[in-house]
Amino acid sequence: MITVQDIVCQDGRVELENTLAEIVEHIREQDAKRCRIAAIFKKLKNSINIANLAEQEPKAIVEDKLVFNVEPDALLNVVVAGVDGGMLSEALHGLDLILTRAVAAIFHYREGKLSITDYYPTEIPEPRLIPVTEPLDAREFELVANMQRQLAELRLATQVVNACGADVLLLDGSVVPQYVDRFPHSKKVAETYRNLIVAFSDLYEACAKSNILIAGAVKDSRGTRFLDILRRKVLQAMIEEHDLLKGETSTLLQSDDLLANSRDTAFLDYMLEAGERSCVFKYADAPGALADLNKWGQKIYAFYIKAVPYDYPLRAEFVDPRGEPTKTAERVASIVYAISQHHDAYGLPSVLIEADARARLVEEDLYIIHDSIIDRLGPSVLMDLRRNRRPF
Repeated sequence: MITVQDIVCQDGRVELENTLAEIVEHIREQDAKRCRIAAIFKKLKNSINIANLAEQEPKAIVEDKLVFNVEPDALLNVVVAGVDGGMLSEALHGLDLILTRAVAAIFHYREGKLSITDYYPTEIPEPRLIPVTEPLDAREFELVANMQRQLAELRLATQVVNACGADVLLLDGSVVPQYVDRFPHSKKVAETYRNLIVAFSDLYEACAKSNILIAGAVKDSRGTRFLDILRRKVLQAMIEEHDLLKGETSTLLQSDDLLANSRDTAFLDYMLEAGERSCVFKYADAPGALADLNKWGQKIYAFYIKAVPYDYPLRAEFVDPRGEPTKTAERVASIVYAISQHHDAYGLPSVLIEADARARLVEEDLYIIHDSIIDRLGPSVLMDLRRNRRPF
């Protein structure tokens, strides 16, 4: 006998299947359109001269072509340091816990091969426990935890620059702070953010003083700035200055909405071949978070590089203290390309893969801390939140 519950469950399954089918079809349609648009850019990428855009938008594009070939560095005598960090956090009753660890892997290359691998401060250092007693809401606690992880990475990176030296310093992630908005925050959040800005500035200064190239590899970028530049400045110039086929012109004229709702990496995956990079562009036009970095805010640039054939392009950001963004980008791209070809489907610098493996924390690390606190407090003190101690 079919019950009402059976009918309801069947209707729910049908609705779910229909929703999944709609999602899949939408993805396919958007991807096909993105591919057609990228194919036009790809065909013209070596003939599009965007030098005339410099006067219109001097803060966005600093090169005269959209795409450049990258030559891998020979790695004859190069030291590359990669810094990454791990973080775990737990919200408790009356106390929050943050556990961080940062590690630098230092690769010494000789005659094109990796000859020595060092670690700083050690191969697997002890994590640092940070108690948070202030009454933060969930969002603020998440912000503080992430900023503490980044603080650990930046301070360690500065120590590496001062104590170990390197030719190139690669950070896992952006070279600018990501945790900022203009809404009011608690004293704890504001204080941690100020410390983060100081740590970034200290690292920039140390690298400039030691003549060390600093760059960040954003492995899962959600950026849209490159496509925004294409939409606002390059797209119309392509239509006006090139003898396009009728279908191509129509495709470009109808591309604005799609480009506005795409991420840079999704588009550039079709446009770039392995061994190519995008043009260099300013990190941002509006000051935003960069204003907090004072003089360094206008020295931050980015580009995308496709290091391997079966992975999305990697976003590379760098600090250019000497006003030579193209020259600096070529050096960054050459190094990143040379050390990111270990797997055809995973284009990330090997030194950062190693740093990540050493810095990664597992849940058991936090459980040990948690249980140790509980043991010392005794069973009469409840620390766990209700959602973590349900009786049934």
